[in-house]
Amino acid sequence: MVHGNADQLDAEAEALLADIASFDIEAARQRVQEIDARASGLRVSTTQFPEALPQVCFEAESTPAPRLSVEAPSCSQPLPAAPVEAPPPAHRPLGGGLLEQLKDEVVISQRRADDLTRRVDAARDSLDRRLRSMFDYFHDLTTQLNYLKPRIGRDYYFLGADDAFRDLTWLEGFADFRTQSESDGGRIERVTLGFTLKGPGERTLDRSGSGIERLRQVLFDLGLRFECTERRSSQRELEHASFRIPDEITVRVVWRADFERQQVVMESRNLERLGFATCALLPESIGPAMLDEFGRLVLGRPNTFRSFVNR
Repeated sequence: MVHGNADQLDAEAEALLADIASFDIEAARQRVQEIDARASGLRVSTTQFPEALPQVCFEAESTPAPRLSVEAPSCSQPLPAAPVEAPPPAHRPLGGGLLEQLKDEVVISQRRADDLTRRVDAARDSLDRRLRSMFDYFHDLTTQLNYLKPRIGRDYYFLGADDAFRDLTWLEGFADFRTQSESDGGRIERVTLGFTLKGPGERTLDRSGSGIERLRQVLFDLGLRFECTERRSSQRELEHASFRIPDEITVRVVWRADFERQQVVMESRNLERLGFATCALLPESIGPAMLDEFGRLVLGRPNTFRSFVNR
């Protein structure tokens, strides 16, 4: 008898679940009331319904009759998270972080080299502009002086003698420049100013023996024009020479760009006195004021050119 009741209850439960699955809540409630009215000592059915959406369970109450309750899934209980696939490992270049660091160092080094190159080029361009302005000034200066041929207020003493080259006037002058090759930038690297001063007199110097060649070499080095009359012995040995030297002074001034030290080197011969001199000037000192003072120096007039020299 009990077995029959159990079978009947299982059938009722299946019908109940069918009503719930079809969302007929009213039919399910009536079926539960019928079960409560008939059943006593009802055991929980072991039948499982995997396709049912709600959860069905039987709870025992204090009353003799069992009560069938229907519970919806709790929202407070999180659904199991879907498994997350791990991202594939990032592809790294062979050598890892070291190669990246070395590449960064190369980029930094190249940027520094580029900055240094730009600064060097800017400084050389500045020297080029100043030397060009210097050439333009000297070209105009010699053009005017070649026409005027003024007197030069300077005497040149030769070998410590009291008989100086004096009463000199401007004879002729020129200005020239030389540039670098195009592969090196084509900038002006040297400006030359040359001129000749002429006086009315001349002098004669006699030498004998080894003194003959020494004097000849000095005259060549200073660029002085001369005529030499020699006397030789019967064995064709040079015994005596007479040097006739006119009052004529050739002056040469070269302004050379020193790109490494960022300065202009002035090399002169016979500028203020017979002989050679060298000095350096900073590029920023080269301008109209300095050039005017140098022009006064050329003419033998009072000047402050030495104040522009880099000491």
